[in-house]
Amino acid sequence: MYLSEGDRLVEVLCGVIMVLVMIGYLRLSLMGEDHIELKRTMILIPLGCNAAWGIIDGIMYVLTDLIERGKIYRLSIKTKKDQEEIKSSIEDELSSTVVDVLEEEEKEKISDEILKRVNPSDIEKPEGITKKDLVVILFTFLTVFSTAIPLIIPFIIFDDIILAIRISFAIGIAILFSIGLFWGKYASRNKIRSALAIVTIGIIVVGITIALGG
Repeated sequence: MYLSEGDRLVEVLCGVIMVLVMIGYLRLSLMGEDHIELKRTMILIPLGCNAAWGIIDGIMYVLTDLIERGKIYRLSIKTKKDQEEIKSSIEDELSSTVVDVLEEEEKEKISDEILKRVNPSDIEKPEGITKKDLVVILFTFLTVFSTAIPLIIPFIIFDDIILAIRISFAIGIAILFSIGLFWGKYASRNKIRSALAIVTIGIIVVGITIALGG
């Protein structure tokens, strides 16, 4: 997959929170405006903001990946350094990964095996932006953008703005709860507690953001 399970959940979480913040803030600031214009605003602004954030976040993923590719390349060309220093560099790169759950002896075996396989003559200089990178940007954009759609549907269906806002918030809470369930599954945590935690965090973040002016 182009994004890990955690990355996808984070993108959906951010997308939902952004829409809830915008709907809440617009409700406070525009309730005296014409209802038709208000509905149009509540539909277009969340879509536009999520589209922009999806593109920006996709670009950031690619830039981060380019840095990681550069790390691998730099590691491969450290031929003038002694074996222990190269091994230390490998261990640093493996830190904060699934390797951390292993015993020290097992970690050393993995580092030794990588060291044996790192042949500078076989590793080319990392490429620039690739087709896969463009797909990552597109996938991130679609993920974030699509999260806004369920939340703006009530504004398309209902003429009553207050009712639409309430239904939209209910949908947002339901999505946050679903994100928490998946988060608990992937993190091997209690699903219900994780879901409630994500909902609580989401509500707090939305409230704080609105209180600070959006």
